[in-house]
Amino acid sequence: MKKHIIVFLFLAFGLLLTASLVMAGLNPGTGITATSHDLSSATGKGALYDAGVNADPILDRICIYCHAPHHTITTAEAALEDITYYPLWNHDITTVASWTPYQNTDPNNPVIPDNIQHQLNAELGDPGSISKLCLSCHDASVAVSSYGNFDNGSSSSKHTGSVLITATLNGRFGIGVNGNLQNHHPIGFNYDDVALADDEIKDPSSTLMGNNPYGLTIDDLLWGRSIECSSCHDVHNTKNTGLKFLWVEDTNSNLCFSCHRK
Repeated sequence: MKKHIIVFLFLAFGLLLTASLVMAGLNPGTGITATSHDLSSATGKGALYDAGVNADPILDRICIYCHAPHHTITTAEAALEDITYYPLWNHDITTVASWTPYQNTDPNNPVIPDNIQHQLNAELGDPGSISKLCLSCHDASVAVSSYGNFDNGSSSSKHTGSVLITATLNGRFGIGVNGNLQNHHPIGFNYDDVALADDEIKDPSSTLMGNNPYGLTIDDLLWGRSIECSSCHDVHNTKNTGLKFLWVEDTNSNLCFSCHRK
């Protein structure tokens, strides 16, 4: 009898633990806790990148890797890094000097005639300011635990935790490694320019496909009329309905069809 009670309690505990994780950020739209962007050591992945030091011990903080209430990047420091959006930003900025953008054909010799433009036809610039914040972790040019203590754009005074201070994201989490964006969806281009030239690109006032309880439109997800990382991803996992921080789940390619009329 006691054995059955112990097994029951073990199973009940397991169900409660599973439920708590599901209710946390593992499900779309439930917040950042326990998601891949939770870098605390209690519920996230922080111990993989930073064990803390005596002056800055493990406090199981989630926000500190990207944001802080004091001593964050200043306007002058942001200008040195060509950053125009810096929400109390507390992490080293990407050090990539030049980017190789996506291209699906030779712009001087397009595969499809110009009068039927269903190919990338926008001028691609560098990733926008908000995308550079994302790439600061994902392009492997800066350690994930390189945060805090901004000093006129210098990286010499950054936080130096005792575990894997050089750990960077690569593999399937690496985006734009070595500045190479050739095999990633293009960012840093004006959506309106493409929509005007390509009748298979939806009007920016179009609402997103699939489960979209907030009634989000393409317009809502453009940054300075530009497509950026955050045009597809809700990094804090708050108003998205898709996994991997996607604004809408890509079931039946709903995310793709939100912009592309195919």
